[in-house]
Amino acid sequence: MTDFKNKTWILSDFIKFVQAKKDRSTNYNPDYNYDIYAPDDNSRLSEETIIYVGETVQVDDNDNETFPDIVNQMNYWFEYSCSNFQDVIDLATEQNPSVSVSKIVECLNYYSENDDFLDL
Repeated sequence: MTDFKNKTWILSDFIKFVQAKKDRSTNYNPDYNYDIYAPDDNSRLSEETIIYVGETVQVDDNDNETFPDIVNQMNYWFEYSCSNFQDVIDLATEQNPSVSVSKIVECLNYYSENDDFLDL
């Protein structure tokens, strides 16, 4: 079920979880929507980065974003929506079924910096 949400993960472990598509339901289920939050230190992601997989950012009528309370307490920041995170991992895995986790991290950083996918 959605017991993967609202907790911290080591990025490399969550990448493997997403590669196995364990973060998705066969039919649309909004409980499977999540956002990825990471430390707000302007550094690139690494395999060892501790991420928080939590509820999605909420936006009010004035376009103000509200993060889950735990994200603010951790001093984390929005890093990825689940759809973008999944797309980067799925494309890398489709292009190279034996792609390494470190290469996927490189793809994630590339996407963050360029708003484009890295071709493998």
